[in-house]
Amino acid sequence: MAELFAQEGAKVLAVDLSEYKLMAAFGASSAIRALRQDVTAGDAADTLVGTIQSELDGLDILVNNAGVPGDLGPIEETSDASWARVFSVNVDAVFRISRACIPLLRESAYGRIITTSSVNVDFGLRRYGPYVASKHAVSGLMKGLPIELGRNGITVNCINPANVVTGMTRSGFPAPNTAEGRAYLDAATVLNRSCQQEEVVSAAVFLASDGGAYITGQAIVVDGGMTCRLPSLSERAIREIQRVT
Repeated sequence: MAELFAQEGAKVLAVDLSEYKLMAAFGASSAIRALRQDVTAGDAADTLVGTIQSELDGLDILVNNAGVPGDLGPIEETSDASWARVFSVNVDAVFRISRACIPLLRESAYGRIITTSSVNVDFGLRRYGPYVASKHAVSGLMKGLPIELGRNGITVNCINPANVVTGMTRSGFPAPNTAEGRAYLDAATVLNRSCQQEEVVSAAVFLASDGGAYITGQAIVVDGGMTCRLPSLSERAIREIQRVT
């Protein structure tokens, strides 16, 4: 995410819990300032705003991209701590950081808030109850904010991806070159392949560009046709998706 925005000419503050990952990814970049920060910490929003004010020339684009799936299992076995952890990262941090950054975005002539949600706002998923609930919550927040901020010229949108293979999600997908993986992709998409991270980032860059200036309060779905196919999935395909997940 940070690299493509930097390639487009942005000065980027990249935030992650792991300093090692930040340094490995961005240590050599002059356009990307890496900041180790737990976004769920009580002072995280103030820390980010302070860093932006001291090291960047204001704030034009806020991308809320942190997220966790939580512990997988049925709701009846989900602990309060597991539920709270998912909402702390996926919802509470987005709320606090967005709230703290609104004054900076009002000073910009180019204000954007872009939040990564999920196609799971359109359907549930077995064993992912807290995650699905959190994505509904954050998507709701992103529906209310554009109404409040539109008069300031600030656009607010979500990106709803699916089947994106990352370090966090890789263990949840079968290898695409196996029979199981091919069956999953055939059942879950119409393009018969996984989504690449760059394809999600490209959607964010578009929303941040002049071309996305009149788009607000929307969810841009990057799912390879998964949601358009769901109503017509065969019982066999549904069983295949449930078995894999």
